[in-house]
Amino acid sequence: MITPPRGSRQPTRQRLLDEGVRLFATNGFRETTVGEIEQAAGLEPRRGALYRHFPSKEALLEVALDAHLDALAIAGEQLPASSSDDPREAAVALARWMFEELDREQLILRILEQDGDRLPLLRDRFRDTLMKPGYRLTTKIAREWVGAAANTDWEATAAVFLSALVNYRRSTWTFDYPPGGLTEDRYVSAWADLCVTYAQSQRRPNSRSPRPAR
Repeated sequence: MITPPRGSRQPTRQRLLDEGVRLFATNGFRETTVGEIEQAAGLEPRRGALYRHFPSKEALLEVALDAHLDALAIAGEQLPASSSDDPREAAVALARWMFEELDREQLILRILEQDGDRLPLLRDRFRDTLMKPGYRLTTKIAREWVGAAANTDWEATAAVFLSALVNYRRSTWTFDYPPGGLTEDRYVSAWADLCVTYAQSQRRPNSRSPRPAR
């Protein structure tokens, strides 16, 4: 007897998507069978239920990724506007937004980390649709904080600061313990202070100084 999963009132197609992504992230894409997805969705396994909605488990993952990227695009429109008048406040808002987005991406990131080489088209779409624009946005914000500065490698600077946020979240997922045992609030506060300190150090003498960090 198949026990319907929690949330089984959802349409069958959505249950297949949700359980497929969960199993891919937990067990690996190749190792997860169509029958396991059907059973997890509360359906009789190996009776063709999945194929009535998706041509293959690859197609299921592609649809899930499409929905995921659409949701992230909407969330991206809610990114707090940067403020050159108060760069620390802008840095804190950016860090909070980034952590929220990483949490939304967790299962998809785990799938691509495990099976990206087997799913190169999906991996490349995720990279081009989300990761590259994220670094470009951070580069733009860094330039706004600093203003007219000389000899600044904006792309490298943005990558360093953004990677610090990514590492905090992914280390917490992997080890179930944040780096240094730091709470998110402490980490974000220190990260924002570093952003402001760097911005101040890069400003030309005639540039308008930002407000105090605190």
